[in-house]
Amino acid sequence: MNIEYITCSDMREHNDIDEIINLGKKYPMAEFAIQAHPPKFSPSMPRYVWFDTLVHAARVNKIKLAMHVNAEYRTELCHGNIPYSLRRLWEVRRDNGAPVIGRVQVNINGGNDKFKFYAGKVADIIRAYPNIKFIFQYAPAQQERIKRLDNQGVPFSLLYDVSGGEGKLSRDSWGGIILPNHQTGYAGGLSPDNIAPNLDYINTLLPVDYSTWVDAEGKLKSVSPDGKKLFDTALAEKYIERAIAWQVLNGYQR
Repeated sequence: MNIEYITCSDMREHNDIDEIINLGKKYPMAEFAIQAHPPKFSPSMPRYVWFDTLVHAARVNKIKLAMHVNAEYRTELCHGNIPYSLRRLWEVRRDNGAPVIGRVQVNINGGNDKFKFYAGKVADIIRAYPNIKFIFQYAPAQQERIKRLDNQGVPFSLLYDVSGGEGKLSRDSWGGIILPNHQTGYAGGLSPDNIAPNLDYINTLLPVDYSTWVDAEGKLKSVSPDGKKLFDTALAEKYIERAIAWQVLNGYQR
Protein backbone atom coordinates (compact mmCIF):
# COMPACT_ATOMS: atom_id res chain seq x y z
CA MET A 1 0.00 0.00 0.00
CA ASN A 2 0.97 3.63 -0.36
CA ILE A 3 0.82 6.20 2.44
CA GLU A 4 -0.35 9.43 0.86
CA TYR A 5 -0.58 11.51 4.04
CA ILE A 6 1.05 11.15 7.45
CA THR A 7 -1.19 13.44 9.47
CA CYS A 8 -0.01 15.17 12.64
CA SER A 9 -2.98 16.72 14.38
CA ASP A 10 -3.62 19.43 16.98
CA MET A 11 -0.63 21.73 16.58
CA ARG A 12 -1.30 24.98 18.42
CA GLU A 13 -0.13 28.51 19.04
CA HIS A 14 2.66 27.36 21.38
CA ASN A 15 4.39 25.74 18.37
CA ASP A 16 6.95 27.68 16.39
CA ILE A 17 5.68 28.36 12.87
CA ASP A 18 9.13 27.92 11.34
CA GLU A 19 9.42 24.47 12.94
CA ILE A 20 6.14 23.38 11.35
CA ILE A 21 7.16 24.77 7.95
CA ASN A 22 10.59 23.13 8.12
CA LEU A 23 9.07 19.76 9.07
CA GLY A 24 6.62 20.01 6.19
CA LYS A 25 9.35 20.86 3.71
CA LYS A 26 11.61 18.08 5.01
CA TYR A 27 8.84 15.44 4.84
CA PRO A 28 6.49 16.10 1.89
CA MET A 29 4.17 13.24 2.95
CA ALA A 30 3.52 14.93 6.31
CA GLU A 31 0.30 16.87 6.85
CA PHE A 32 -0.32 19.24 9.76
CA ALA A 33 -3.88 19.71 10.99
CA ILE A 34 -5.41 22.35 13.22
CA GLN A 35 -8.40 21.53 15.44
CA ALA A 36 -11.08 24.16 14.81
CA HIS A 37 -13.88 24.86 17.30
CA PRO A 38 -15.32 28.23 18.36
CA PRO A 39 -14.15 28.43 22.02
CA LYS A 40 -10.49 28.33 20.90
CA PHE A 41 -10.56 29.10 17.18
CA SER A 42 -12.43 32.31 16.49
CA PRO A 43 -10.99 35.46 14.88
CA SER A 44 -8.70 37.46 17.20
CA MET A 45 -8.10 34.41 19.43
CA PRO A 46 -4.40 33.37 19.69
CA ARG A 47 -4.85 29.99 17.98
CA TYR A 48 -6.76 31.47 15.07
CA VAL A 49 -4.23 34.29 14.58
CA TRP A 50 -1.37 31.77 14.78
CA PHE A 51 -2.91 29.45 12.19
CA ASP A 52 -3.85 32.36 9.92
CA THR A 53 -0.17 33.36 9.95
CA LEU A 54 0.89 29.78 9.15
CA VAL A 55 -1.62 29.50 6.30
CA HIS A 56 -0.36 32.67 4.67
CA ALA A 57 3.27 31.64 5.18
CA ALA A 58 2.44 28.34 3.46
CA ARG A 59 1.39 30.17 0.29
CA VAL A 60 5.07 30.17 -0.68
CA ASN A 61 6.18 27.13 1.34
CA LYS A 62 5.09 23.80 -0.07
CA ILE A 63 3.69 22.05 3.00
CA LYS A 64 0.45 20.15 3.55
CA LEU A 65 -2.09 21.78 5.88
CA ALA A 66 -5.50 20.52 6.98
CA MET A 67 -8.36 21.64 9.20
CA HIS A 68 -10.32 19.33 11.49
CA VAL A 69 -13.72 20.86 12.26
CA ASN A 70 -15.41 20.19 15.60
CA ALA A 71 -18.30 21.16 17.86
CA GLU A 72 -20.45 24.10 16.74
CA TYR A 73 -18.43 24.59 13.54
CA ARG A 74 -19.05 20.94 12.67
CA THR A 75 -22.77 21.31 13.28
CA GLU A 76 -22.93 24.44 11.12
CA LEU A 77 -21.25 22.65 8.23
CA CYS A 78 -23.61 19.69 8.55
CA HIS A 79 -26.49 22.16 8.31
CA GLY A 80 -25.03 23.55 5.08
CA ASN A 81 -23.51 26.74 6.55
CA ILE A 82 -19.83 27.67 6.36
CA PRO A 83 -18.79 30.10 9.12
CA TYR A 84 -16.89 33.04 7.64
CA SER A 85 -13.96 32.42 9.98
CA LEU A 86 -13.43 29.03 8.28
CA ARG A 87 -14.30 30.06 4.74
CA ARG A 88 -11.74 32.87 4.61
CA LEU A 89 -8.98 30.35 5.45
CA TRP A 90 -10.23 27.76 2.95
CA GLU A 91 -10.00 30.39 0.23
CA VAL A 92 -6.32 31.30 0.74
CA ARG A 93 -4.50 30.16 -2.41
CA ARG A 94 -0.97 29.35 -3.43
CA ASP A 95 0.58 30.98 -6.47
CA ASN A 96 -0.61 28.05 -8.62
CA GLY A 97 -4.22 28.56 -7.51
CA ALA A 98 -4.39 25.50 -5.23
CA PRO A 99 -5.87 26.02 -1.75
CA VAL A 100 -3.31 26.10 1.05
CA ILE A 101 -5.66 24.00 3.20
CA GLY A 102 -5.86 20.87 1.10
CA ARG A 103 -8.14 18.78 3.29
CA VAL A 104 -11.00 19.51 5.71
CA GLN A 105 -12.09 16.81 8.14
CA VAL A 106 -15.60 17.09 9.57
CA ASN A 107 -15.62 15.27 12.90
CA ILE A 108 -19.15 13.92 12.94
CA ASN A 109 -18.29 11.15 15.43
CA GLY A 110 -16.52 13.22 18.07
CA GLY A 111 -18.09 14.86 21.11
CA ASN A 112 -21.83 15.48 21.00
CA ASP A 113 -23.01 13.84 17.76
CA LYS A 114 -26.72 14.54 18.41
CA PHE A 115 -27.15 16.99 15.54
CA LYS A 116 -28.96 16.94 12.21
CA PHE A 117 -26.93 15.95 9.15
CA TYR A 118 -28.31 17.38 5.91
CA ALA A 119 -26.55 15.29 3.28
CA GLY A 120 -27.75 17.42 0.35
CA LYS A 121 -26.48 20.63 1.94
CA VAL A 122 -23.17 19.04 2.87
CA ALA A 123 -22.83 17.84 -0.73
CA ASP A 124 -23.39 21.42 -1.92
CA ILE A 125 -20.44 22.57 0.21
CA ILE A 126 -18.24 19.83 -1.25
CA ARG A 127 -19.22 20.87 -4.77
CA ALA A 128 -18.45 24.51 -3.96
CA TYR A 129 -14.85 23.60 -3.02
CA PRO A 130 -13.78 21.03 -5.60
CA ASN A 131 -10.06 21.50 -4.87
CA ILE A 132 -10.40 20.65 -1.18
CA LYS A 133 -10.68 17.02 -0.08
CA PHE A 134 -13.37 16.54 2.57
CA ILE A 135 -13.06 13.79 5.18
CA PHE A 136 -15.72 12.35 7.49
CA GLN A 137 -15.12 10.15 10.53
CA TYR A 138 -16.46 6.64 10.10
CA ALA A 139 -17.95 4.53 12.87
CA PRO A 140 -20.95 2.16 12.96
CA ALA A 141 -23.05 4.93 14.51
CA GLN A 142 -22.40 7.12 11.45
CA GLN A 143 -23.23 4.58 8.74
CA GLU A 144 -26.62 6.04 7.92
CA ARG A 145 -25.22 9.57 7.55
CA ILE A 146 -22.39 8.36 5.36
CA LYS A 147 -24.75 6.35 3.18
CA ARG A 148 -26.94 9.41 2.59
CA LEU A 149 -23.91 11.50 1.64
CA ASP A 150 -22.66 8.76 -0.69
CA ASN A 151 -26.03 8.86 -2.45
CA GLN A 152 -25.35 12.51 -3.34
CA GLY A 153 -22.60 11.43 -5.75
CA VAL A 154 -19.89 13.75 -4.39
CA PRO A 155 -16.26 12.88 -3.61
CA PHE A 156 -15.16 12.51 0.02
CA SER A 157 -12.86 10.39 2.16
CA LEU A 158 -13.56 8.32 5.27
CA LEU A 159 -11.46 7.91 8.40
CA TYR A 160 -11.76 4.95 10.76
CA ASP A 161 -11.98 6.74 14.13
CA VAL A 162 -14.35 4.99 16.51
CA SER A 163 -12.80 6.75 19.50
CA GLY A 164 -13.94 10.09 18.10
CA GLY A 165 -10.56 11.75 18.44
CA GLU A 166 -9.85 10.51 21.98
CA GLY A 167 -6.64 8.77 20.93
CA LYS A 168 -7.63 5.28 22.09
CA LEU A 169 -6.02 2.46 20.13
CA SER A 170 -8.90 1.15 18.07
CA ARG A 171 -7.41 -1.27 15.55
CA ASP A 172 -10.07 -3.84 16.47
CA SER A 173 -12.57 -1.54 14.75
CA TRP A 174 -10.47 -1.11 11.60
CA GLY A 175 -11.44 -2.89 8.42
CA GLY A 176 -10.75 -2.67 4.73
CA ILE A 177 -12.07 -0.14 2.23
CA ILE A 178 -15.26 1.32 3.64
CA LEU A 179 -16.89 2.43 0.38
CA PRO A 180 -15.63 2.03 -3.19
CA ASN A 181 -14.45 5.31 -4.72
CA HIS A 182 -13.98 6.93 -1.29
CA GLN A 183 -10.46 6.84 0.14
CA THR A 184 -10.13 5.14 3.53
CA GLY A 185 -7.76 6.29 6.30
CA TYR A 186 -6.92 5.16 9.83
CA ALA A 187 -6.74 6.84 13.25
CA GLY A 188 -6.99 5.88 16.89
CA GLY A 189 -4.05 5.77 19.30
CA LEU A 190 -1.26 5.89 16.72
CA SER A 191 2.14 6.94 18.05
CA PRO A 192 5.84 6.99 17.13
CA ASP A 193 6.24 3.74 19.07
CA ASN A 194 3.40 1.78 17.46
CA ILE A 195 3.09 3.21 13.95
CA ALA A 196 5.19 0.47 12.28
CA PRO A 197 3.25 -2.57 13.65
CA ASN A 198 -0.04 -0.79 12.98
CA LEU A 199 0.99 -0.14 9.39
CA ASP A 200 1.81 -3.85 9.15
CA TYR A 201 -1.77 -4.55 10.18
CA ILE A 202 -3.36 -1.93 7.92
CA ASN A 203 -1.35 -3.39 5.04
CA THR A 204 -3.21 -6.70 5.50
CA LEU A 205 -6.56 -4.91 5.10
CA LEU A 206 -5.96 -3.07 1.83
CA PRO A 207 -5.09 -3.92 -1.79
CA VAL A 208 -1.39 -3.75 -2.61
CA ASP A 209 -1.76 -0.64 -4.78
CA TYR A 210 -4.12 1.26 -2.46
CA SER A 211 -3.31 4.80 -1.23
CA THR A 212 -4.30 5.48 2.38
CA TRP A 213 -3.33 7.79 5.23
CA VAL A 214 -2.74 7.65 8.97
CA ASP A 215 -3.62 10.28 11.56
CA ALA A 216 -2.08 10.71 15.02
CA GLU A 217 -2.92 13.25 17.69
CA GLY A 218 -2.85 12.40 21.39
CA LYS A 219 0.38 10.41 21.30
CA LEU A 220 2.18 13.33 19.63
CA LYS A 221 1.84 15.41 22.78
CA SER A 222 4.15 15.89 25.75
CA VAL A 223 3.43 17.46 29.12
CA SER A 224 4.43 21.11 29.45
CA PRO A 225 5.86 22.59 32.69
CA ASP A 226 2.36 23.78 33.65
CA GLY A 227 0.90 20.30 33.20
CA LYS A 228 -0.78 20.74 29.80
CA LYS A 229 -0.51 18.14 27.03
CA LEU A 230 0.74 19.98 23.97
CA PHE A 231 1.75 19.05 20.42
CA ASP A 232 5.44 18.17 20.37
CA THR A 233 7.26 18.60 17.06
CA ALA A 234 10.00 16.19 18.16
CA LEU A 235 7.45 13.42 18.71
CA ALA A 236 5.77 14.33 15.43
CA GLU A 237 9.05 13.98 13.59
CA LYS A 238 9.68 10.52 15.08
CA TYR A 239 6.19 9.43 14.01
CA ILE A 240 6.72 10.79 10.49
CA GLU A 241 10.20 9.25 10.16
CA ARG A 242 9.03 5.82 11.28
CA ALA A 243 6.02 5.86 8.96
CA ILE A 244 8.27 6.81 6.04
CA ALA A 245 10.78 4.11 7.01
CA TRP A 246 7.96 1.56 6.94
CA GLN A 247 6.86 2.87 3.55
CA VAL A 248 10.34 2.55 2.09
CA LEU A 249 10.75 -0.96 3.46
CA ASN A 250 7.32 -2.37 2.72
CA GLY A 251 5.27 -0.18 0.46
CA TYR A 252 5.42 1.49 -2.88
CA GLN A 253 5.84 5.19 -3.51
CA ARG A 254 4.17 7.15 -6.27
